[in-house]
Amino acid sequence: MDRPSTSKQSIEKVEMFEVREHVPYQAEVTRAPAAYDEESGDLYNSTWDSAWAAICQLFNLLHHMQVAIVVFCLWHFALTSGPNGAITNLQLHIIFAGTGYQLFLVEAILTIHRHNSWSFHLSKDGKRIVHGCLQLIGSILVLAGTFLALAEVNMKISTAHGICGVIALAFSVVSFVTGILALFSSKVRLIVKNGPAKILHLACGLFAISMGLITMTIGFNMDYFAASQGGLSTALMIFTMMILVYVLVQPIFDLVSTTKKEM
Repeated sequence: MDRPSTSKQSIEKVEMFEVREHVPYQAEVTRAPAAYDEESGDLYNSTWDSAWAAICQLFNLLHHMQVAIVVFCLWHFALTSGPNGAITNLQLHIIFAGTGYQLFLVEAILTIHRHNSWSFHLSKDGKRIVHGCLQLIGSILVLAGTFLALAEVNMKISTAHGICGVIALAFSVVSFVTGILALFSSKVRLIVKNGPAKILHLACGLFAISMGLITMTIGFNMDYFAASQGGLSTALMIFTMMILVYVLVQPIFDLVSTTKKEM
């Protein structure tokens, strides 16, 4: 008679033990997030990382708005500045070159930005494909716009705007070619090594977009544009320089890190 009671008591002890063992676990799960963040370094850091990512995406959104404003003003000026609504080679130059640099080439660089609002979810190969397509379109527009301007002035380059524009065009073409080499050298292992080709592509791309946006800034300050636009000219110059600074940050870090790996 004692044995059953003893076994019954032991079962009750086991059950009580299991309940007591599970109570702290349930309390840990249902604890308030704020208290848990104070005690857990991992969760506290991830919360700040999420907040920082949201802030970076906000700045990225503001940057895209600046790009849209500049491109809109370029198109509006080009389509309304000609007498009787005429579209000359100079107006087409503004549309093609301005859109090529300010929209397609800028967005091509931002495609690989880790906080870019419309491409951060893409895979690395997806980003490379979109980056290459945007760079191809931008290079074609810049090439067409530059030659339209040269045709307008009978191939004579005498201004800082023209000189910087030709330099920007040359490095844009070199950047596109080295980008193709870097892409295919990593895929099929050509004679050209991927590391040096990538470094050359990044360096030429940085210089090309810098010279392109500097050329646009000089153009906004020329009498042809500034005389009729007033304060808008200054605002567009500031916007373009802000866009340039934002665009250069990520590629500079990538260039430095890639160069360190190859050293």
